[in-house]
Amino acid sequence: MSNINWGNLLFSFGGRINRAKWWLTVLVSIIISVVAAIVTAVIPSEAFGTVVSLASFIPQFWISLAAGVKRLHDLNRSGAWLVLFYLGPALLISVFFAVVGVDVMAALLSDKSLDSAIIARVGTTAILVGALMFILAVWAFIWFGCLRGTVGPNQYGPDPLERQI
Repeated sequence: MSNINWGNLLFSFGGRINRAKWWLTVLVSIIISVVAAIVTAVIPSEAFGTVVSLASFIPQFWISLAAGVKRLHDLNRSGAWLVLFYLGPALLISVFFAVVGVDVMAALLSDKSLDSAIIARVGTTAILVGALMFILAVWAFIWFGCLRGTVGPNQYGPDPLERQI
């Protein structure tokens, strides 16, 4: 790993990366988060904290997209699969709030208190959405962090684990 092209690893969307390099990008994101947390703790200003949070989020998001696409390429899959892993949780949370919102608004508009049936539906929806989000997270963890990529070259480039001569 001594000859890593950091610019390509962190910011490019082309080619393939293996699991080790993907985990390295995760480590870089963690370091960015820790540095941002330290900076906001040292300078406790809400406005400054907001700026630092945004300034750290943007490169982390880009790095995760670039590394995710290249990792999917290593699995011989399109980078479009990232839509599932990024928008899936947002969609599930939206479904949860839609169900909860309909039940709560119906109770409020009818001047009823939240009865046990509404509370049970909210709880059931929360469990279902949580389970689906957990399944999605485990699926992403396995694909990105655990599976060996395609052996040999594929449509996205050479095998990153093959020794380049």
